[in-house]
Amino acid sequence: MISVVASIQSRFRPIQVSISLNRTLTLLLVVLIGGCGDTSDSGVPAELKVASVPGVYAGVFPCDGCPGIAATLWLRSDGRFFFRQSYPADDAHEATAVYSLGRWGSVVDEPAIELSGAGPRRIFMRLDPDTLVMRTDSELEHRLTRDPAETEFSDTIRMVGMMRLQGAGATFTECWTDFMAPVNKGGDFARFRHQYRSAVQPGKAAYVELEGRFSWSVDGALQSLIIERFITIKSNGSCPELPGIVSG
Repeated sequence: MISVVASIQSRFRPIQVSISLNRTLTLLLVVLIGGCGDTSDSGVPAELKVASVPGVYAGVFPCDGCPGIAATLWLRSDGRFFFRQSYPADDAHEATAVYSLGRWGSVVDEPAIELSGAGPRRIFMRLDPDTLVMRTDSELEHRLTRDPAETEFSDTIRMVGMMRLQGAGATFTECWTDFMAPVNKGGDFARFRHQYRSAVQPGKAAYVELEGRFSWSVDGALQSLIIERFITIKSNGSCPELPGIVSG
């Protein structure tokens, strides 16, 4: 009888060893796969790949008492941004758009970007390559999704910057983005030229406020500024100090 049991055990021992080996390999694979995933639970922050962030993102932010705020964020590869929030009309107010522009960069030790410029600083968490969520005090999500159908920013907005008249032309440097562009001679350029010549020494840069829009080349390079409405000029004015941004 003992010899029979021994014979049976000897026949099934290879199967037990094989099963044990398979289980060991399976556990090893699970550990390896887990180690390649998100490291946030281990205290090591996920790295933001800044080069993959630029693009246009759009969505509708929640709004108390309105259908929602249409929001579009242009993140350029040169570190500049434009941000538009369109508020719908109600019984007391007309529809209006609010703009911000400036510089964007990565947030240290977070998978996030920060907008800094005209308007409050804003932080967007990056959930995936095509999704940004703005950090707010609200319990409702402020989500933007990459929108490849959106074109380059071309809205007319209020801007401040330094403008210099040289000969028959002029150049404009926007304060918050540090964009520098030649000024188109159409639009309200004649009014600027008249006020500049009356208040500023020739060739000197002066602080100006205006409503205008940028024009772009096909590859996204800045071509010119078009002045839609010139507002004011200050011969001794200057731009505020640009905020520090981590570019990645």
